[in-house]
Amino acid sequence: MKKSFFSIVLSVILLFTLSIGVAGASDDLATEAPGRTFLIDKVKADSIEGTGAFANEEAVNLFDDDPATKFCTNIFPAVVTWQMDKAYVVDAVVICTANDNASYPGRNPETWTFSGSNDGTNYTVIYEGKASDLDDVDFTYFLFTFNNSTAYSHYKLEIPGPESGTVMQISEFILCEKTSAGIASEDYPSSGQKPSNGDIILGDLIGNEIGWGDNPDAGRHAAFDGDVTTFFDPLGLGDGYCGIDAGQEYILTQIVIHPRDGYLDRYYGAEIQGSNDMENWTTLYFADDQAADWDWQVIAEADIQNNTGYRYFRYYNEVMHGDVAEVELYGYPVAGEAASAPAEEAPSEPVEEVPAPDAASPATSDMMTLAVASIALAGALGFVSYKKRRSI
Repeated sequence: MKKSFFSIVLSVILLFTLSIGVAGASDDLATEAPGRTFLIDKVKADSIEGTGAFANEEAVNLFDDDPATKFCTNIFPAVVTWQMDKAYVVDAVVICTANDNASYPGRNPETWTFSGSNDGTNYTVIYEGKASDLDDVDFTYFLFTFNNSTAYSHYKLEIPGPESGTVMQISEFILCEKTSAGIASEDYPSSGQKPSNGDIILGDLIGNEIGWGDNPDAGRHAAFDGDVTTFFDPLGLGDGYCGIDAGQEYILTQIVIHPRDGYLDRYYGAEIQGSNDMENWTTLYFADDQAADWDWQVIAEADIQNNTGYRYFRYYNEVMHGDVAEVELYGYPVAGEAASAPAEEAPSEPVEEVPAPDAASPATSDMMTLAVASIALAGALGFVSYKKRRSI
């Protein structure tokens, strides 16, 4: 990715932290957005309308699946609208830079807004991008993901101007359909390790649909099928993850992980991370050693850090390759926590007011000790919260 911002507990490991988990954009669409369903052929060609452009560089080129063509204009704001063959839920777009962005830096959009509509008149903003999202490079794809659950039949791209100069250009603007990918296996969960507090968290699967070597059997579903002989296999070290969109924020009460058979060493560096926007991820658990045996690894609530409530959870590893056979997450909804609190009964007689005791201070020293211990043992990070502009 172009930019990754890491925030860590101890500044002494800053340089080490910044050296891992960073990947670049790609000159290949399938590599930049693996497992995505592209809607290139779902755009109605005769519906495309755009701001005036240079000869043979009109807006229609954004949807021709050919990076060698481009939309290039010096008229602003540049606006492009189009209609799909039906309504689609879009949760990602891919932008490809043009043929000579490296020779003429500053031609990327200064900012850009992507909106959806179902009548072609009233649009709702879905995503807003900025110049720093893109590099001044040629023929390079950049993936942008966002939260959207509404299907739209009409879409609009608005660009106020170029990053610098008077000319703006991009070669491709590709919509990606959101796919419903719930946990289908009746055998999940299979550990038999249900905690006394909390239930199994289910939802739509997120992350890589296809695993290492374009293997469809090693995608995200393999970590949530109840079968310890199948496994999720990421594309590389720190490249890809598997997880769950829980639909609402949850507090975790237990994590259960089963390593891949024959690869116990790859459990070292395993992370369970939480997010509420799929861009900013916070580490809740970090495995500071390899698995001792091929069995269920049970992480109690007391060992889960920064457990403040998240909608999205993922299994990720940027220290080892990151194979995993099974992942089970248990917890309860944040909203349910407040709803389940018993109401206080009114006293039958007046009672003398008693000063409330001082609120307990957050156990920052304990948290720091735990973080330091994890870092020292793993040689990595025990607490990490960072932002990824593009995630897959």
